[in-house]
Amino acid sequence: LAEADPGSPALVLVDQEGGRVERLLEGVPLLPPARTFGEDPRGETRLAEAVQAQARALAGLGITVNLAPVCDVAQQGESGAIGDRSFGPNPERVARLAAAHVRATLAGGVLPCAKHFPGHGAARADSHRELPRVRRTLPELEALDLVPFRAAIAAGVPLVMAGHLLLPEVSASPATLCRSWLQGVLRERMGFGGAVVSDDLEMGALTGLGSPEDVAVRAVRAGCDLLIYGRMLQPGLDADAIAEALSQGVPGDRRAQAEGRVQGLAEAPGSR
Repeated sequence: LAEADPGSPALVLVDQEGGRVERLLEGVPLLPPARTFGEDPRGETRLAEAVQAQARALAGLGITVNLAPVCDVAQQGESGAIGDRSFGPNPERVARLAAAHVRATLAGGVLPCAKHFPGHGAARADSHRELPRVRRTLPELEALDLVPFRAAIAAGVPLVMAGHLLLPEVSASPATLCRSWLQGVLRERMGFGGAVVSDDLEMGALTGLGSPEDVAVRAVRAGCDLLIYGRMLQPGLDADAIAEALSQGVPGDRRAQAEGRVQGLAEAPGSR
């Protein structure tokens, strides 16, 4: 959100969930899909051991943040974007495994990130391509999709990733761009005090919702403290223009708040 201080510590993030989402294929222990641990009676213990070893290896490579665990609760008929990336269909079981993952990652010296808030598990569209609409009320979400996120927060997760999900029973905007989700539910209702990172803002779910500059401003004003751009390849996507839009379109106190949260992550013990 602002020009980096050359003397400040940096964040280096990676998607290293296990299974089909592993960006580093050498030098780091490779994990099976999350579903494997969810179906294992000793899954929590085995997950903790594997994740801590993974985190130590990531830390040794200079990685400071792993964008995991996936806290989505799997539901029949979902798009397949989550599939075996979820620990399973039981919210309490997913919650226990997500909390174990968070604790093990922190113990290994890396910062974990709970995703994809408020829960991608019931989505029948793939947000990489289009905006999913999930027909759930807030009480239904409280009883199912939000359970693992509460557990991750209780376990000390320092980051939560906002998902590109439209829940029309609750709000008229995708969660990534919605203050009522990121401030009202995540922070005020659930007590999360860490940093919020967006999912990739180049995904198809946000196509047609405004220019890249408009979407970036909306995301930060809604409550995202970090913005992810996966490729910077979309026509018209210009990093300098986005930075200028954020400087002009986001109030100074909100920019300072986001910068403070990001700096707090960069200075956390697990990020060094």
